[in-house]
Amino acid sequence: MPNRPIHLATSGPAGVAFAYYKAPYTNDIQRLQEVVGGALGGLLGGLLPDLCDPPRHPGHRAVAHAVFPVGLGATAWIGNLDSWQKDLRDRADEYTRRQIQADDPILQALYGLLALVFRMLSGMLAGIVAGYVTHICLDFTTPRCLPLIS
Repeated sequence: MPNRPIHLATSGPAGVAFAYYKAPYTNDIQRLQEVVGGALGGLLGGLLPDLCDPPRHPGHRAVAHAVFPVGLGATAWIGNLDSWQKDLRDRADEYTRRQIQADDPILQALYGLLALVFRMLSGMLAGIVAGYVTHICLDFTTPRCLPLIS
């Protein structure tokens, strides 16, 4: 039966892979930043189902583990992911431009940090859904399986 270590061991790499896939037109540094965000998002996504439906007993699976709501949520998330990532990448690019134009070293550092944060958030959004779906797929293989609705 999958437990927290197994979920983390699978959801982190799933977040990395999906973040890498969703960042095809970035340069290597930007892609690395998104992949790191994807790893963090994957770990978070892998924990979310059990944070929403805590595993206090074998029958803990409710809405956060139910096939139909999770499928709808993941479909909606992935359907909006490209536009969300575009917005975050645009913000990261804007802060990179500001960093280049700034004369003050403190502002340069601040703008660089903000660009990094927005780039990592872009990857995190991909990682969260990949980690969550990975958790659900693993739990689907258990004897208890998953509820359809709740």
